[in-house]
Amino acid sequence: MSANISFKDALKKGALIYNPVLVQLVGLCPVIAASTTFIQALSLSVTMFLELIVVCVIASAFFKNLPRWIRVPIYFIIGLALVCPILYAIETYSLNDISLGMKIYLPLTAVNSVVAVHCEQFSVKNSIKLAFYDAVASGIGISAIFLITGAVREILGKASFAGISLNLPITFKGMALPFGCLILLGFLAALLKSFTAKYYPQTEKEEEVKTVTEELPEPVNTVEETVQPKTAEPNAEYSAEDDLNEFLKSLGIELSDEEGDAK
Repeated sequence: MSANISFKDALKKGALIYNPVLVQLVGLCPVIAASTTFIQALSLSVTMFLELIVVCVIASAFFKNLPRWIRVPIYFIIGLALVCPILYAIETYSLNDISLGMKIYLPLTAVNSVVAVHCEQFSVKNSIKLAFYDAVASGIGISAIFLITGAVREILGKASFAGISLNLPITFKGMALPFGCLILLGFLAALLKSFTAKYYPQTEKEEEVKTVTEELPEPVNTVEETVQPKTAEPNAEYSAEDDLNEFLKSLGIELSDEEGDAK
């Protein structure tokens, strides 16, 4: 990515065209399982937004020269250091009892694939400014999906919003269940695809060309390349046969030469 990229371009790609949840399909578990109300979705989105920015900036600043097998566990450790105090504060000072889903998935945001993917694919390969732009854009994209799904699921499934009853005549209890969220995410993904195809068609074409290029088969070997292994193959077989004969001789076993017997 160019070092002169603007925040507007980063926001367009990170939040819309390559939305982490709807396009890259990362971070689906907390969205499906825990964003059943607007308050829970807001708590998860704020936590993941802050974690993504902090970890990506630190990775860009300090982890570029570290091997990958060391970097990834450090991402999770930093995430836990950020998430655990937030969970403690929510449980201690919140007047509303948080659900089991929040208790499970809020700590799991520390080891979420969103952070690892963005740190490894972008942050450690670019400057701190670009890593910050990418983290903010991706965080906005993720938070938008959290808030939309949380609001829609609470309104349709529980006839309330942020804990306030709306007294709706009809409710759809299935929206509070995982399959209801999957249906909602499917519609959101289709709307996003239609939006990007209409307003950013050039990006769609570039992505198609990139995909086709990656799927092209490797070039066929030349005549010299295909002949060379065949010339070396008999020597390899002969060497292996000699080793076998020497091993059998060491055991006192000698094989007769079929060609000599024939003569």
